[in-house]
Amino acid sequence: MSFKRYLAGMAAALMVGSCAYAEADTEAVTEAAAQTEAVTEAAVSTQAEAGTAATLSDKWSDFQIQIDGEIYQFPMMYEDWKAYGWTEKEPGDELEPNQYQMMYFEKDGVTCMVFVLNLGISNRAAEDCIVAGMELDHFDWESNIGEVLLPGGLVRGTSTLEDIEAAYGQPSDSYEGDLYYDYTYETDYNSSVELYVYKESGVLEDVEVRNFVEPEGFDAGEVNEEVPAEILAYEKPEALGEDLTAFEIELAGQTYTLPVPVQTLLDDGWEINPSDTEEFVKGNSSGWVGLIREGQSFRTLAYNNASYATLPENCWIEELEIGGYGLELEGALPGGIRTGITEEEFLGILDAAGMAYTVEESGDFKYYTYNEKEYDQCCEVMVYTASDGSFQQNTVIEVACSNAFD
Repeated sequence: MSFKRYLAGMAAALMVGSCAYAEADTEAVTEAAAQTEAVTEAAVSTQAEAGTAATLSDKWSDFQIQIDGEIYQFPMMYEDWKAYGWTEKEPGDELEPNQYQMMYFEKDGVTCMVFVLNLGISNRAAEDCIVAGMELDHFDWESNIGEVLLPGGLVRGTSTLEDIEAAYGQPSDSYEGDLYYDYTYETDYNSSVELYVYKESGVLEDVEVRNFVEPEGFDAGEVNEEVPAEILAYEKPEALGEDLTAFEIELAGQTYTLPVPVQTLLDDGWEINPSDTEEFVKGNSSGWVGLIREGQSFRTLAYNNASYATLPENCWIEELEIGGYGLELEGALPGGIRTGITEEEFLGILDAAGMAYTVEESGDFKYYTYNEKEYDQCCEVMVYTASDGSFQQNTVIEVACSNAFD
């Protein structure tokens, strides 16, 4: 359900009764079509003089909207949007890659909302992003102000449900609320046209067009290969301690405090597997990195907490799992908890330290979780309970530790 549906539903709950939808008769539809043709012809003339696109598409999937003779094609660069004469009501924020913000703009006394989207690989100010769509809401912009056309000859403030279906066919999704009908046409989740016909008026009042794709010629930015100061400042512990609350883990004889830089594991003899590793990691994002050493390999997410795109080597590993059916090496956690000890020995260590834990049992395994601060901050131990010889019965076969950045 869209946010608008939720708000309207709440508003409807405060009202008594509802208005019946009035179907437009044939004469009204014919009149609307004539009005659309006249407005379109005027728009073509206006845009020809301005040197912009001369015609509005017939297909909703071209993600266009025409306002007072000007055709808007989504997506477009922010500066191109501003060139239409719109002014921000408030400055936009800096956006992380793949993040969008809803911003309000004004022009000629009316207000609209647009989707400002960062499809670059690093953080960008709003004015360096793209405008990936817009919404015309009758609360902000009365439907009888200005000429607003959509592909296929639809007119805001005039077209009915029958007109919409005649132009676009059956919607991808539809919803009937107490106050309106909502028709959505979409190519996928991020590219859609959403149309609201209100029951009181019987005509199209609210329009949302969004197309979250890169515009032609879009420059996503460059990768910054500089090693962050935080990576250079990381200090690896010499050995595991006795503190069960420490987010430390031992892998192949080396101890790491998590999160640990990918580069630290490379310094200890691991190598990047290019076929299993992404070329770069976007700013404030994560990407897969594959590591290999002496016939052992694993794949994990590398987290980039810098505002710019960088190499996987300059990122952090927040979680390591050692043993079991994955990384067939000895692993250990603080306090003497390691692969190969018995379940009884493991529980004795927890009890002696007064450490609380939870346990879940599934099939041939018990999964213990302790030192849990948040969902992504904890230590975990897997115990094998079967006697089929795959592993020693009732022993710890895997240890794991995760500690995510805030």
